[in-house]
This record gives sequence, C-alpha cells and structure tokens, in this order.
Amino acid sequence: MRDRNEEDLVRALRGAADDAPEPVGDLPTAITERRRRRSHRRARSVLAAAAVLVVIGGGTAVARDVFPSGGGEGVSITGAAADPSSPVADPSEAAGKTPEVSVDPVAEVWPKAVSTIPAKAADGWKYRPITGLSATELLLTAESSFEKAGRLEVYDTAARKSTVLAEMPGPPGVKGYFVQGVEVGADSIAWWGETPNNRDEWADFWVVPRTGGTARQVGEVTGAQAHVERIGVTADFVFWSVRAGGVYRMPLTGGSPEYITGTDGLHLLSWPWAFDVANGREGEDWDRNQTKLFNLETGQTTVVNAPDGARGLRCGPAWCFGASGDESIVQRTDGSDRRTLPGLSNMMEHTPLAGRFAFFSLSGVTGRDAAGEEIEDAHAPLAVVYDPVTGRTAGVGKRNPSGGGGIGTGTSSSPTSIIYWDEDRRQVEECKVEDVSSVPASPRDPAPTGKTRVCSTTEKGGGKELTVVNLLAVPPTE
Repeated sequence: MRDRNEEDLVRALRGAADDAPEPVGDLPTAITERRRRRSHRRARSVLAAAAVLVVIGGGTAVARDVFPSGGGEGVSITGAAADPSSPVADPSEAAGKTPEVSVDPVAEVWPKAVSTIPAKAADGWKYRPITGLSATELLLTAESSFEKAGRLEVYDTAARKSTVLAEMPGPPGVKGYFVQGVEVGADSIAWWGETPNNRDEWADFWVVPRTGGTARQVGEVTGAQAHVERIGVTADFVFWSVRAGGVYRMPLTGGSPEYITGTDGLHLLSWPWAFDVANGREGEDWDRNQTKLFNLETGQTTVVNAPDGARGLRCGPAWCFGASGDESIVQRTDGSDRRTLPGLSNMMEHTPLAGRFAFFSLSGVTGRDAAGEEIEDAHAPLAVVYDPVTGRTAGVGKRNPSGGGGIGTGTSSSPTSIIYWDEDRRQVEECKVEDVSSVPASPRDPAPTGKTRVCSTTEKGGGKELTVVNLLAVPPTE
C-alpha cells in the first residue's frame, strides 16, 4: 500500500517534508521530532510507506522504542529532566512548550493492548499492519516488495501465529497495479486498487469473506468516480467517497456504480458515517471545522456543536478533537464534556483512532543549553494516545538518544485501531567536513570557498519485530 493518497496523518509535519532527507527503509509514518542541534535544521521527516513516501505511507509503522530498557517509571512531561551531562537548560525555553500531563508507557496504561509481532512472514514478505479485527487479532498485508501487497493475513497475538486469509491478486493485464485502502466489514473485507504511476483515472474494488477464501473483483470505475478516498463494505454493497465529495455504491455481485442522492460534499469516515470535510487531501482547509455527521443507513444527521474560536474540529460518532488557540480541545459532538489538552497541539491523526482516541506527536525538548542548542529528554515518547473516556494519556514510540525516531498507524481505509513501531530501528546522524564547493548552491550567489560540515540522517537496525498497540484491546469503559 502506498501513501500517495494516504490519509495525511501528519498535517503538522507536511511543511517540513520537503526539507527532510529521503526516506530510508520501509517505515510508514516516521517522524523526526529532532531539530538538529548542530545544523539547526528543523526537519521533521515523515516516512510512511503507504501513500506518499515522503511520502510515506499513510500510516505504516516506523521504528520506535520509547522508554529506557529498564524503564517503567513513565515520563512527566512537565518536569522532564535534561541529560545531566549537558549544560543546564534555560527553564524559560521550556515554559509553556510541554504538556501539563503525566505520560506513562502504554505498556503500563493498557498492557493488554501491547504486543510484538514478526516484521516479516516466513517467506520473507514484509508485514504492514492494517487494523485490529478484535482485541487479539491483527489484520496485516504481506508485501512481496515495497508497498506491493500480495496477501492478507491475520495475526493472533494470544496464540502468536499468523493465518493466511486471502491472496490479493491484481487484475489481469493491468500493469503498475497497487492495492490501496483495506476496509473491514461485518461479513467481508474489501479493498480498492489503482495504477498510481500513470495518468489513468481508473480504480477497482475487491472483496473476500471475513473468514477468508478467494478474493474476487467487484468491479471497475473510471473518470471522477475513480478518485477514491475511502471505502466501506456491507453485506450487499461496497461504498466509496471521492475526493471532490459524494458517495457511491456498487453491488458486491457486480454492476454499475450508483451515486447516493443527498451525499453532495460528503466524505466517508467509517461506515455508515460520512462527514462534510475531506479526508486530508491536498487543498483541504485544515482549519475548517466539521459541522455534521451523516448516517448513510438511517439518513440521520448529527449536528456538530463547535465552540467559538475552534479550528480543525474533526469528529467520530461520539468524540471530537480540534484546536483552539495554541491548545487542543476535546468534546462530544453536541459540545458537552469539553476540555483542553494543555501542551498537546500537534495532532498526527485528525479523526479519532478506533472512533475514540486522539493521537499527538510530542516534543522531547526540555530547554536550551548555554550555546543555545535544544536539550531533549531521550526517554520521552515520540507520541501520545489520549483517551477522552478516562482522561488517560499513554506514551508510544521510541525516541533515539539523538532525539529522532519513527512511529506509524495502520493503513485501513477507516481510522485504524493500530499504532506500531520497530523498537530496534534507530535514526543515526552522520556528519563530515566537505569543501563548500561540493554543496549545492544557487547560481546567483558568489562561488563559496572553504570547508563546511554536512550532516545526514540514516536509519539503521530493526526489521525483526514490530511493537503493536491495538486500541480494540482497551475496554470501552477503561
């Protein structure tokens, strides 16, 4: 699965992607929360492998281990201590920049939700998490090559074994075909595919019983109908919304696509819900608030009550997350139970994960040293998951001692229940001194002379196991 049409889960990092190094390895949403101390580059690289690559895929895993190997004590973000070997931090630099919340390791907050799985199948194909099927079952794709999904598998975290659910063939005679978003329904699992490297306006849909079997092509679409952004599946139909807005359906038995009257400007969220903001596509006004949820089964509309000053409000069936000023806010769709989340403002997913949880990246900066360089807590998590039901905040992802790291989310069409990372993968900064003449410069500038220090970041290690957090394993009342 590629990230070319990914669910842009990192709006805050998009602006930095152009400055980030080429993605290394096969990690879906890698973020570097490090502002390079020596080069002063504030690049946050997003390495995903599902859609854009660096684009990186709309949510595939990336390396992270977050807490020290002996850990267990959790991290108080407000009072994170700097490395004692570093110069004393200037408290004024950290003031107002760190969350006034206590972040404990996710393995302590929700121990039943955390597991490790192999990074590869027995035949060497790489696994990419999609979403949870239950508290102990993970849906995965196995890739024969980068982003080339070839089959669906289910990994049982209790039994610690995988089962092949179905092969994912491409349509005969179609070159450059890539599987895109996979969606889990009550009875079936569906996905769509396209040929992203040519200019064809074409897409197709496939379905397989949830219990497994032989996948079959439901049908093909062309033109504007092929601008698929998300899909849904029921016992009788595959549904999809297009980037310009509007929802279509096609019988699972095959047939012509049908436009659903009354869905102008709507976009699928997770069946049967649609909303009135695009799913993170280019050109969408990120500050625009969602105003409603529409139930495609019942025709019922739920009005979202956004507070004055809110921006970027996005809602699932129950909970909404957005921003107000420099802080994030959480509320129910009717505006009740509203609260602020101090210090948590950089959302990595704008719609709630698993319909309930918020996902934020997290800076580990605790201040600056005497030379003005940022000091980071290497034990701080890369990101946090916030549960509005209990108010608990769990740290996820592994931060390298140098401050970098990566983390990703599952690649399901609907908002996923999975967050994952490779705890053994690390980002390493390597520097060397070169003649400035070897460094690209504008032809309008005078020819440079002398020496300069050039640094680059590469990813090393990993590739054996993925740490997976399955939010379906968090009890609904916990």
